Formats: sequence, structure tokens, C-alpha cells
Amino acid sequence: MGNITSAYDGDKITVDSMLKDPTWIPTRVINSLDGAFLENLLFRNGGSNDSGVVAFREAAKPYLNDDAERVAEFGEIPVSDLSQGKVRAVIGEKVGLGIRVSWEMRHENKVDLLNQQVTALQNTMIRSGVRASLAAFNASSVPTAPATDEWNASNGDPVKDIFDAIEQIQSAQPTGAGDDDYFGYNPDTIVAHPTAVTALVRNEAVQKFYIGNVAGENPLYRGVLPQTVCGLRVVQSRFMDPSKVIVLESGVVGFYSDTYPLQMTPFYEEGGNSGAGGPNQSWRADAFRKRILGVDNPKAAVTITGVL
Repeated sequence: MGNITSAYDGDKITVDSMLKDPTWIPTRVINSLDGAFLENLLFRNGGSNDSGVVAFREAAKPYLNDDAERVAEFGEIPVSDLSQGKVRAVIGEKVGLGIRVSWEMRHENKVDLLNQQVTALQNTMIRSGVRASLAAFNASSVPTAPATDEWNASNGDPVKDIFDAIEQIQSAQPTGAGDDDYFGYNPDTIVAHPTAVTALVRNEAVQKFYIGNVAGENPLYRGVLPQTVCGLRVVQSRFMDPSKVIVLESGVVGFYSDTYPLQMTPFYEEGGNSGAGGPNQSWRADAFRKRILGVDNPKAAVTITGVL
């Protein structure tokens, strides 16, 4: 018989032992997924919601409509108001997926098959979060900018592309703003597919910075991918479109709001309790959540297209 080793306590445990505690696997799935979602890295927590619907306004400008005025002694202090952006509403979608353990898996101790299912469930839920995050960007008015050329081409210049995006975000202004009215965004993150990051690292425009005393820090020389590039934290996701990267200010560009957070049921018998897995001789556990994502500061991001 094969065994599975818990990453938490080092105990070896069989499929039958796991199913005797119906919460054993679900608890570890939830713990493994804690902090694994892209939206938790990029968006701020906007609090919970009870209705599954959130209405919000896009950022209009970070200033009141009137300047502060000089006030004479005993004079009345003037009052101003705030410009408000477009109203948008986002409806949350419940997503869920279950895994199943058969009688044979349990009593023939098919640990590897169960382990594959658990891993695939975690990967699928993470991919669902990435897709929802990208859909939130696509549904908003996040600016786009074409790359100078593909980053793995001789004319590609990712450094210029990234700094152009940084400059565009830093100089973002509200509609109808004055010369000195800026949102004040400061991008800190780049989100990209691993192949786009590899093309970035290999590009000559990046490599030329790793000469002389910093040659030992060259990611190619060290055999590791960078955690920062152009002063930005690098967030990689293999579920991203390889031809696009997003430069943004995390925690500012958008928010997430849970109607109910990720949770997973204990394993239960399908089709009714018989003590042997019900009529199908199987047990299942279901993971589900309902989350709303919104981009309320679209100018705090720029999507660079055509990088590959």
C-alpha cells in the first residue's frame, strides 16, 4: 500500500484514515489555498457583502472641487464637495467544484489518484481566481499600450515598455484636471506569464544592467527568476495571457468583496448514507465561494500588449 505524508505534521496516513476524518482533506485544501489567489495580491479587501451585488464609483479625482481659501477672522469657512466617477455595479458569481473518492480508492488505498485530484482542485480554483481578476480588468477602462516589439525579438525593449507604463500611471490625471492635479498613483507590481518573465530576463536591454560588480546578481547567471524588475515586484501566473503584462499599484487598483469566502464541505456519502458510500459507493467534498471583484482605479494600471 502507498502512503501520503502530511505536510503539516509528518504523519503517514492512508486514504481510509483520511476518510474516517471527513474534514482532514478539506481543511488542508483550504489551508493550502490561503494566500494563493492572485486577486488577494493585487486587490484590497473591500469587506463582505450580503446581497452578492456591489455598486461602486470609479475614482474621479482625489481632490475637492474647490481650493482651500483664505479665511478672515470670524469669517465662515467655505464648504466644497467631491467629484464622483461613473457608477458601476458588479454581480458576484458563485463558483464551486467537488472531488470524489470511490470505494475502490478508499479500500485499495489509491493515494496517488486522490492526491492528484486534490492538487487539480487547488489549481482549478486558483485558475478561476485569475480568470475572474483578468475579467475585472477587461470590464474596466484600464489603459493599454503596445510593446515596442516582442520581448524575445531583437528590437524588443521591455525596459522602455515597463518604464513607459510606470510613467503613464504616475502621471495619470482625472478627466478635466488642472496641470498639477494627479491621482498620485505609484505602481509597485508587474503581473505576467512565466514565459513573458523569461523573455524579459533574457532581453539584451535588461542584461546590459548586469555587468561589472552586479554580474553575480544576473538572474541568468544565478539560474533564478527575479523577484523585482524595474523596481516592481514580479507576480507570475501561468494562467495569464503570455502576450500581455499588467503594471499596477497593488491594493489601489481594485477591490474584492466576499459574499461568502472559500470553504469546503467535509466528505459525505453520495446519494444517501449507507455506511458504504451510498448507492454509488463514493464519497465527495465540495469547494465553493462567492466573490466580487471590481477595478475602481483603472488608471492605476496599464496593460502592455504584444510582449510575445
